Amino acid sequence: MHGFAYDEIHDEIVVSSPLTQGILIFRGGANGEEAPVRIIQGPHTQILGTAEGGNDKVSVDPVNNEILLPVGTGTSRENRTPVAENGILVFARQANGDVAPKRMLGGPDTQIRGVSAVAADPVHDRLIVNSGGALLIFARTASGNAKPLAVIQGPKSGVANISSFQVYPPKGWIIGGGSEGSICAWSIDDNGDVPPRWRIPVQKLTGYVASGIALDPIHKEIILSAAGQRIRPPSGIMNTVITFSWPEIF
Repeated sequence: MHGFAYDEIHDEIVVSSPLTQGILIFRGGANGEEAPVRIIQGPHTQILGTAEGGNDKVSVDPVNNEILLPVGTGTSRENRTPVAENGILVFARQANGDVAPKRMLGGPDTQIRGVSAVAADPVHDRLIVNSGGALLIFARTASGNAKPLAVIQGPKSGVANISSFQVYPPKGWIIGGGSEGSICAWSIDDNGDVPPRWRIPVQKLTGYVASGIALDPIHKEIILSAAGQRIRPPSGIMNTVITFSWPEIF
């Protein structure tokens, strides 16, 4: 199991399972060897993937009762042939069994490349995909080979790919990885090669490059995970959690 998301409205944990090509949904208080309450799995789901690519991220939109699963081109272990297409599968939150997705977003015009992190902003009715060094902003219900409404990309934007990013709908912020190991905040209304509105130079301050992001609005903090594998920090300690106070974005 690689990626997971928490549905705070319905108190459920949503987990992607790449090798079983499925999505597992557990109750929020699950503990020990407890079965999922629902499983999305089977040929009609169009969830394809291998150990080499696909299904290692998942997101949830609890306001609109949807589960968002990025899928991307991988290769089969047996004959190295490509499997799956680049895009986003959208399932009903209460889907169970071998069910088809509600929508599929993918194709050359979408500019989605590989397995790309995705998040929904239900306040502004937008879907954001972090792909290929760009933040692609779509209408929330976009499907098929739809073009993004806006693309934040370019040297001034500093957009970089990391394992996760977050949206903060009350203020319309997109918080994700930036150049030189930074964490940045862009506006949902930004478009083109525009600089971030806020920036924390995480690598410069700590020696670590963040791989995961979580927001704590109550304490006005951002929490980052960092493995320290690709870029070893001066301390030599590989796995860490870093917390910054960031009241400006809340």
